[in-house]
Amino acid sequence: MVGSIGTARRRLYSPLPMRSRALLALFALALLACDSPSATTAPSSPSPSGPPPAPWPTAPAYDRKADVELRKALASSHFSWGVEPLVQDGVFVLASPQANALAPAGERVHEALAALLHGRFSRLPSRAVTVYVFDSDGDFGELCQARLGHPCGSYLGLWIQETREILVNLGPGPGTLVHEIVHPLLDADAEAVPGGPGAWAAPRWVREGIAALFEQPVLDGLEIHGATNWRLDDLRHAQGSTTEQELVHLDALFRMPDDLFDGDHGRAAYAVARFACQWMDSPEQGRLWRFYRTWRAHAADDASGEKSFAQVFGQTPREADAAWQKWVRALHGPG
Repeated sequence: MVGSIGTARRRLYSPLPMRSRALLALFALALLACDSPSATTAPSSPSPSGPPPAPWPTAPAYDRKADVELRKALASSHFSWGVEPLVQDGVFVLASPQANALAPAGERVHEALAALLHGRFSRLPSRAVTVYVFDSDGDFGELCQARLGHPCGSYLGLWIQETREILVNLGPGPGTLVHEIVHPLLDADAEAVPGGPGAWAAPRWVREGIAALFEQPVLDGLEIHGATNWRLDDLRHAQGSTTEQELVHLDALFRMPDDLFDGDHGRAAYAVARFACQWMDSPEQGRLWRFYRTWRAHAADDASGEKSFAQVFGQTPREADAAWQKWVRALHGPG
């Protein structure tokens, strides 16, 4: 009931986020240790001066099933009434205090994952991810405060990489859900890069551009593309701004610093990155994922991505800018 949700909101979330995290870590270690065989090093040769030293214990192997169950329990503990969390594709643990928001969110995640893993991303995350879904600003903001100890900094959603948690506010619309799901998929792909984890640190514009592309997803079976969305207004504003118009170029994108997305020009940075990705994925171009895979495979000798772009598109970003600008001018707002 709406009335009971409003009355109980002040008691929805744990008032001790740091303590909760500490207990969670201890509980996780206990669960994983119980579900994993105890591993030790091979005994060493006897020492002339006495018995061999005790074997050195190793950390237990990661147990995704145990992690999923733990995340379900933690998610349920945040809410003052029971709405059973939903596990999607064995990895994503969806939870919400609003039962009517949970099922549609789960279905959307399942459909989007099927398409995103079809010729786009290479695999699901190897570790579980919690997805908190809310249909109001108030509930979303309160859990941000509980999990982070401070406000989210975004009214739409965020991906907390350290704890593998996603928080999504569906109040303004459902688009942010797929945006945030893309982030752990990008992380999973980075782990599979030749050279191992850490071999490719994808710049922020790639991560946010591809994620933002799917804020307005168009799904057709295993095909998924991004339609023009509200960020077009931000792009138009940047084009007309004396302080931001230099950002609205393909070659500027390849030099864009990560911290620009968090500053005063963040909205412009997101818009340029998103519409660059939409252009690369458009029917006229259709080369976003070929570019992405080429860059990922050659990350060691192509830090900026410009070599991979030129290989796929046959032009440098500077040379392709005129075509992108023409495409941008022809865009019309959503609806």
